[in-house]
Amino acid sequence: MTPVTIEIPERFDRDTVQPIADRLDAAVARGHAAVRIDLSAVREFDSTAMALIVAALRDAKRTGTTVELEGISEPVLDYFSLVSVRHLIEERKPDRQLGFVERVGRGVMPTLHVARDSAVLFARAVRSLVLGPWTGERFRVSRTVAEVSEAGSSAMPIVSLIAFLLGLILAMQAWLQLRIFAAELFVADMVAVSVTREIGPLMTAILVAARSGSAIAAQIGTMVINEEVDALEQMGIKPVAWLVVPKMVALALATPCLTVLFDAVAMTGGMLFGVSVVEINPGAYLERTQESLKLADLASGLFKASVFGTLIASIGCALGLNVEGGPEGVGRATTRAVVASIFAIIVFDAIFVIVLRVGS
Repeated sequence: MTPVTIEIPERFDRDTVQPIADRLDAAVARGHAAVRIDLSAVREFDSTAMALIVAALRDAKRTGTTVELEGISEPVLDYFSLVSVRHLIEERKPDRQLGFVERVGRGVMPTLHVARDSAVLFARAVRSLVLGPWTGERFRVSRTVAEVSEAGSSAMPIVSLIAFLLGLILAMQAWLQLRIFAAELFVADMVAVSVTREIGPLMTAILVAARSGSAIAAQIGTMVINEEVDALEQMGIKPVAWLVVPKMVALALATPCLTVLFDAVAMTGGMLFGVSVVEINPGAYLERTQESLKLADLASGLFKASVFGTLIASIGCALGLNVEGGPEGVGRATTRAVVASIFAIIVFDAIFVIVLRVGS
């Protein structure tokens, strides 16, 4: 059949669109090979009228009819430049159902990517730290001290509060079990050993991850979005030596120090409960604490804390340097830094338990 031309009036809005819609439907229904829509006279239009054009294009595509737009005025052209007509007229294909392996892969691959990026960044930081003095990469002592102050000194109040409350809780739980056997004095042993071996470094690292790990990812991510990292590279300054190394060294030093504070405050809280509630003699409580503590337990706890701090800094810096998507990307990187850091802490803590406790 011959093509049919439909002229659109000067005013093309919801008040005048119905007759034109009827003509378009009739033309498509009759099976015309082509339908021309003349828009040259259009001066005023609204979204309802433009929706008719989109619907006509969609119906024509479905039935095989060719719809041509003629005489497109500048206002109409501006409208179509803001709206993806191709996206509107294409029929969306239903999402394919993912298999079990694909679903697992989608969940695991981001974690593996974070682990890979963090490991690569850690290796580059170690190389810069060791070989930097011989390659012109000066170690920033003043920046490292400032990072230690930010991650360590500023975190002391929250670490102390959490440690004191956990010491009370540990002593209470130990007393509830030990009083069955009339062994209340061993509350001191339970608190001292559990805090120095596991709870102290683990809880301190989680607090550092929530506080400093997120801050590192947000800070470096913002610098990436603002192209400050690119500016450093243009000036011949390596971002790893300038940004990553001070933060990594700072957390590797600050986390063990905070762990010592956590251990001391937690044992103080346990002692307060033991002396005031269980009515253990203060001298006997201190004696039992001293006898139960071993240098190896404290050393292993501090070593783990240092490793945890390095992990937190590596993950935070890696996610920050790989930020994409503007401010929303910074927010996602900040959240992922906390989650990934805590996950890595738990995994490495389990490895330490196997190697240092089960294997010995």
